[in-house]
This record gives sequence, structure tokens and C-alpha cells, in this order.
Amino acid sequence: MALHDAACGCAVLPLRAADAEGRPRAHSPAARTGGGSLKLVMKQFEFTTLKLFLAVADCGSLTTAADKCNIAIAALSKRISDLEAAAGTRFFERRARGMSLTPAGRALLQHAREIIHGVEQMQSDLLLYSRGIHGLLRIAATASAVAQFLPEEVRSFSDAHPGVAIDLSEGTSQKVVEAVLGERADLGIFLEPVSGHELVTFAYRRDRLCVVVPRGHPLAAQARVRFEETLSYDHIGTQTQSSLSQKLMAEGGVGYRVRIRVGSVDAACRMVHAGMGICIAPRLIVENYQGCFSIALVELHEPWAVRQMLVGARSKQGLSGAARAFLRRCIDAGEAELQRNVSGLAGSAFTAGAPEVSRTAKDLSHEAKHAGAPPSYDPALPIADPENA
Repeated sequence: MALHDAACGCAVLPLRAADAEGRPRAHSPAARTGGGSLKLVMKQFEFTTLKLFLAVADCGSLTTAADKCNIAIAALSKRISDLEAAAGTRFFERRARGMSLTPAGRALLQHAREIIHGVEQMQSDLLLYSRGIHGLLRIAATASAVAQFLPEEVRSFSDAHPGVAIDLSEGTSQKVVEAVLGERADLGIFLEPVSGHELVTFAYRRDRLCVVVPRGHPLAAQARVRFEETLSYDHIGTQTQSSLSQKLMAEGGVGYRVRIRVGSVDAACRMVHAGMGICIAPRLIVENYQGCFSIALVELHEPWAVRQMLVGARSKQGLSGAARAFLRRCIDAGEAELQRNVSGLAGSAFTAGAPEVSRTAKDLSHEAKHAGAPPSYDPALPIADPENA
């Protein structure tokens, strides 16, 4: 006789009881077949049960998971026990302090996440089709990328693919990487370096940092300054989790004095205008505020003042058509920017005259790399096609 399960509104076939250790008894179907018939196992691995399994795995506690999923503890416990009985193995170690995954549980966890993500993505895609929209592209990016470059790529992509909806979220470089790894974003755009990730990455664009000072400030008369020279003045900082804040604190040490922290470059420029101090920020963003505030921009003369942005994905093969198209557009934009930079170096060499004119494009690309590109990225080399690399 089938039992009605209130948690998912579906019929679940009852299984023979398991023993105290969670192993199926000898007379159960699972025990007789060494893991249960495929049909019986598949009946237990349905969508709601997998979601409940994920909740227990994430919470490490039946009680917490039951509260999170709005289901009775006894019902949740039975779901997990039935799942283990059908598979013929234990997915959790039951301890006084909670539940931890067994090796079999960790294997199921990976597959369950992929299944849940796939079903949820299918539902999302079908909903978009029902509304006349053909696909969804999820992008996570740093605020710096959004404020400087991404609008160009998003606009051109949207014009070419009007049926694709775009979901753009902002975060620090670390949060962007976590969003892609956690399958909350298809593509991520972030700054090097972010350690410990396993994303496939391609060079995107580079931004340049500058020093923002009030007009009439002693540093405003200089063409460029070293970071050490700025430590004589109070700084206006941004969120401490950002890669820029982390870099400034590492470079400045105890000499880096932050008078006030704000949440955006816009707010930082306003504080500089008000005389609260100076700040270091991406030049292209600050240039938007020069006409609004009484501020001046000074070149920051440091090797780390030029920052490489990357576009990353979990894998090239797993990308949707929309994601592949946008990735290609980002790579093309990075290559075009590199060519402009190389041409600029060549033009400077020509005007300088003498033997500098004889430098090759490869030499100039080498100089562009050492002028600010990270060691892992060689601008003299072509970037592989994301579909063929």
C-alpha cells in the first residue's frame, strides 16, 4: 500500500525496516539484492527526498534541517532511513552532536547537487520560454568591473541576443569566485589573484589605480606618486573584504591610516571632496566624478597599480550557449584592449625616436606584461577559444 507524503505531495512506497545501525535487514528487498533493485532505488531518489538529503548534509543536524524544510523530525528521519535502505548503504554517521556524511554520503552529495541544480535550471529556463525569453545568463562581477567595463559588453551582447535575460550580481572577487563554484552564477569576473579556486579563467580587461586628492592638495601638483608618499595623509577606505583594501593594508602596514570607510568609490570621492582625506581607486571610475567634485587624479606609480581582471567558469563544456557567447565577447574585449595598449606603446616608441623604433610587437607585448600584467598571464600569447581550448 502506498503512503501519502505531506512534504512533497507524492506517493512513497513503504520499505521494510532497517536495523538500529541503519543497515537493511536480511529480509528487505535492498538486502536480498545487495543494494536493492534499480526500480526501487530510483523511486526513493526523487526530487524532494534529494532536497531533504542536501538540507541534512548542509545543516549537520536533523533538527535544524527539519526546521529549515518545515517538516517533522520523525518524517525527515524516515525519509533519510528509507533512502539508505533503498541504496543498501549508510549516508550519515549518527552522533550525539549531529550527523556527518559517510564516503557514500559524500558521493551522493555531489550527484544530488548536480541533479537539484539541473532541475531548478530547467524550471527557470522553461519559465523564461513561457514568457517569450529564451534563456538566462547569470553573471557575478566585482563592483569595479561593473562600473568600468561590463556595461559595454552587456549592451552589445543584449543587442545581439535580445531573447536572453541577464542576471548581474556584484561582490568582492572572493564572493564572485564562490558564486561560480556554488553554481549561483554561470560566469564570474574578478581580479587576480584569488587563491584556491578551480575555475577555468581567461584574461578580460585591466584597470589602473590612481590617487584621488582634493584640488590644491600637496600631491595634486605631482604627475605621479609612490604609495609610500601617500602614507603621510589620512586615507578613505572601502569595504575591508575587497581585494583593493586587502592590498593597501598589506602594502601600507601600520602606516596605512584609514580615517573612514565607505561602501563605494562614489562615496569615497565625496569624502575626498569634503576634505576627509585621500583615497586610491580605479581611474576610469573616478574620472566620472571629476566634473562633480573638487578632486584631482594623480597616477599611482606602483607595479600593482595595474590590475588584471579575469572571466572564469566552472568548465567550458558545461556552459550554456548564452554563457559561451558572452565569454567569447569578454575575451575579444580583452584582446582588443591589449592590442590598443601595444599600439600605444609602439606610438610612444616612435615619437621617442632613435633605436626604440626598431622594437617588435612581441617586444612591446613583453613590456606590457612587465608593466603590470600578472606573471601567469602573457599578453604576447593569443587567448584560446573557450570552445576549443
